[in-house]
Amino acid sequence: MDYFDDSGNNPASCAALSAQGRFDDPSCSLSGLDKFELGRPSRVYYGSGGGTNNANDAAATFNNVLNTFYIQDEFYIPQYNLTLVGGLRYEEFSMDDRPTFNQAFTDLFGIPNNANIDGVDLLMPRLGFTWEAAYNLTVRGGVGLYGGGNPNVWLTNAWSNDGISNVQLQFRNFDSSQSIFSDVPLSGAGRPGYDVPQTLVDQVAATSAANASTEALSLIDPNYEQPAEWKYALGATYTFDSGMTVDADVLYSKQQDAVYYEDISQEVVGRTAAGQPIFDYTRGEDNFMLTNSTTEGEGLSLSLVAKQSYDFGLDWMLGYAYTENTDVSPMNSSVAGSNFSGLSAYTLLDPTAATSDYVTPKRFVGSVTYGHDFIPGHETRFTAQFIRKQGQPQSYVMSSSDLEGDGFFGRHLLYIPTANDPNVVVGPNFDTAAFASFIEENGYAAFAGGFVPRNESFSSWSSRMDFRIDQDLPFFGGNALAYLKIYNVLNLLDDSWGVQYDNEFFAQVAVDMSLDDQGRYVYEQFNNRTITDLRE
Repeated sequence: MDYFDDSGNNPASCAALSAQGRFDDPSCSLSGLDKFELGRPSRVYYGSGGGTNNANDAAATFNNVLNTFYIQDEFYIPQYNLTLVGGLRYEEFSMDDRPTFNQAFTDLFGIPNNANIDGVDLLMPRLGFTWEAAYNLTVRGGVGLYGGGNPNVWLTNAWSNDGISNVQLQFRNFDSSQSIFSDVPLSGAGRPGYDVPQTLVDQVAATSAANASTEALSLIDPNYEQPAEWKYALGATYTFDSGMTVDADVLYSKQQDAVYYEDISQEVVGRTAAGQPIFDYTRGEDNFMLTNSTTEGEGLSLSLVAKQSYDFGLDWMLGYAYTENTDVSPMNSSVAGSNFSGLSAYTLLDPTAATSDYVTPKRFVGSVTYGHDFIPGHETRFTAQFIRKQGQPQSYVMSSSDLEGDGFFGRHLLYIPTANDPNVVVGPNFDTAAFASFIEENGYAAFAGGFVPRNESFSSWSSRMDFRIDQDLPFFGGNALAYLKIYNVLNLLDDSWGVQYDNEFFAQVAVDMSLDDQGRYVYEQFNNRTITDLRE
C-alpha cells in the first residue's frame, strides 16, 4: 500500500485536529500517517500467478547461453622497444526461452511482448601498445570496444511481467473516500494491512490468455542491441632518480547503444506554455520496454599518482583523479518501473545524456605506511589512508502528476523562470524570496527561461582517514598476524571531523507545481532542501 502525503498546503488550523478531524474538515488534506491511521490508502497493490493466485507461478524462469570467441596476438618491435597487442572478441547470445505471449497486448501495441535476446551479438576489436621510451619512462595506451555483460537482471522483467503468468494490479486514487476498515471487502480473514481487496484477488484468478492484461507489462525491444562502450586510454609511468614513481593516465569513453526503459503506454498529448511535452496514457498503462537510445553518453577521466618506497621502512602515495561522465539512464534498479521512474528527465522519449549518477568529479587519495621490527624478526606496520572527495550528483526537480500519466511525479527537471515569466503562475503559498535565494546559491540563474539539467548539483565534499596497525607474532613455531583497524579515525577524535556527505538516492523536489488550463506552471510550494537531505 502507498499512503501519499497531501498535507503540504494545509492551513495552520489543521495541525490541531486529529486524523479524523482533518478528514472531516474540507479545508484540510491528509498526511500519509493520517491515511494509515484511518485505513484510507492512496493505492493498494496486489500481484500473483495469473489464473492460480500462486506466487510460484509468477516466478521468472529462463536460460540463455553466452557464446564467446577471442583471438589475440602480440608483436614486439625491438628497435623501438615497442610492444603491440591486438585482439578481437566476439560474443553472441543464444536463447530458446521466451516470455509468455500476450495476444491482447500485441494487438493493442503492434509489438510482440515475447522478444528475447537470441542472436544478439557484439564484435569488439581491441588494440594496445606499451612503449619503453627510456630506461625510466614507459608509455602505454589502447583503444577498444567493451560489452556491458549479461543483462539477465533486466531481462527477467519481461518474464515476470507478461500480463498472464504474473498479474500485477492496483487500486489507484482512493482519494481517501474509501476505508479498508469498512468500505472495501478484503480477502482471507479480512485483516486490513495484511489481506487485499477481494476484487483484485478475483481479477488475478480470472486472468488467462483470453483476457490477459495490457497493463504493467515489461518487454524487450525486438530490435534490442547489446550496449557497449568505446574506451581510449593513454598513460605513462616515469621514475625519478630519487626512486619516486609518477603515473599519469587519461581515459575517454563513449557509449554505444545505451539502454533505458521507455513507457510505450504514454504519448505526447500536448505541450506546456514553455514547450515541454505533456505525456499521458493512450494505450494500456505502465508498459515498460527495454530499448536502446539514439543518444550516447561519454566520459573523461584524468589521474595522477606519485609514490615512493624507502629502505628504512617508509612508503607513501598521493593521488588525484578528475572525472566527467554522462549517461542516458543510470539503470540503477533491477525493476523496470523503478528504472523508468527513477530517471529525472525533461522528456520521456529518448532522454538526452546528462551527468551520470555514479560520477565522483574530484578525488584526492593518500597513504603512509611505516614498518619496523620492534620485536626482532616480527614486523610492526602502521598504515594511515586518507581520502577527500567531492560528493556525487543529484537533481532538483518539480513534483507534478500533470506532466505524464498518473502516478509518476517528483522527477521532472526544474524550470527556472525569468522575471515576469509568462510560463509561470506563482501560487499564494509559494515563497518567492526563498526560491530566489535558492536559485542564486545554486548558480541556476544561467538556466532562466529553461530547465536545470539532470544531476547539475553535487553534494558536499567529504574527508576520511583510516588507521591500521599490523603486528606479526610468533605462534607455535610459525607466525600469526594481529591487527587493529580504526575506520574514520578523525571522527573518533572530534565528531565534527570526518563527516560523510553524499547525495540522496532520489531527486530532491524543490517545487510542488501543477498545470493550469493554459499549460502554465503553477508554482504552489517551494521546498528548501539540499540534495543531501533525507527523503521523508
